[in-house]
Amino acid sequence: MLTTLPAYCQYLLSFALAALVGVYAVRKIIFITAKRKIFDIPDNIRKIHGEQIPSLGGIGIFIGYMAIAPFFVPLNFSGWNYIIISSVILFFTGVYDDIMNMRPSKKLLAQLAATAITVYFADIRITSLYGTFGIHELPFPVSVLLTTFCGTFFINVFNFIDGIDGLACMMSLLYTTLFGLLMAFSNETATACIAFSLTGATAGLLFFNYPPAKIYMGDTGSMLLGFSIFLLSLLFIRSSASHIIYHIHDAFGGQSALRLVIAVFFLPVFDALRVFVLRAVKGISPLKADRRHLHYYLLDAGISHAVITWLFAAVNCSSIFLCLLFINSPIWLVMAFMALPSALLATGAGILQRKAGV
Repeated sequence: MLTTLPAYCQYLLSFALAALVGVYAVRKIIFITAKRKIFDIPDNIRKIHGEQIPSLGGIGIFIGYMAIAPFFVPLNFSGWNYIIISSVILFFTGVYDDIMNMRPSKKLLAQLAATAITVYFADIRITSLYGTFGIHELPFPVSVLLTTFCGTFFINVFNFIDGIDGLACMMSLLYTTLFGLLMAFSNETATACIAFSLTGATAGLLFFNYPPAKIYMGDTGSMLLGFSIFLLSLLFIRSSASHIIYHIHDAFGGQSALRLVIAVFFLPVFDALRVFVLRAVKGISPLKADRRHLHYYLLDAGISHAVITWLFAAVNCSSIFLCLLFINSPIWLVMAFMALPSALLATGAGILQRKAGV
């Protein structure tokens, strides 16, 4: 078992092996999809590419992750079997949707089921808000329902940012690397290896997904990554890793970990909620695809896929930095500072789009 190796060897190997397997798998997928003519079909709304590009890149992430991560997870790792089951459900749901276009309602049910399995049976859930807004321990039914809702919501949030070349891969690299490092610094070796395996597998896809993309992630990848990243955030909150940020256990304890997680996810969640409100005002279903997301505003303004991808990463990092800088401040002040970069991005994107006359 590779779990007997020194921790730093496990971290490096889990990343490197997952990346190698991911690159190999994605190359094969590109070849097979081209041979069988399985391509992503433009809809002139969100999918506006003119070339014939496959959208099953998420298969490479799944193979790289699932082929490597189990070698670094000890047999007594709580809930691992249920995490695998949920991941497999989301994987096959994504593959079916990428090829056959599943109805949104059926896809949502699959997401709810997959999330609920891990939340309930693996007992990985939001157990407390640690005094945030005066709320502490949550009753078990409330905890399960809230975590299932938040997990399903974030799966869709992450799916929304998979709209341009490289963006979802880049954000995934940011999130999984951050949680991996936090876990590694606190000797949560197994969870860190899970995170680094995801980082490696995603890096393997990014090699082909970076603008101009040769393959897209598809729902196969975005749903798996959204689910896995959400789980990593829960494991971080409940682990000793939550106590390494500026000695926050002396001030707010788990509340500081929760604040950091909110900062990590603030940009994509902010964009999703903004779009939901705009769609509701227009009387449109929140799950209906359109071009109201910030990355489309910037794309319509003539900014390249690569620049938008790096801009989003920079804005996301800015929210994290500001959260850490004011981590021990009152919650309203922390939220205001972590929201500032996203608000500036939204304002700038709106101005640029209007100037472009789109």
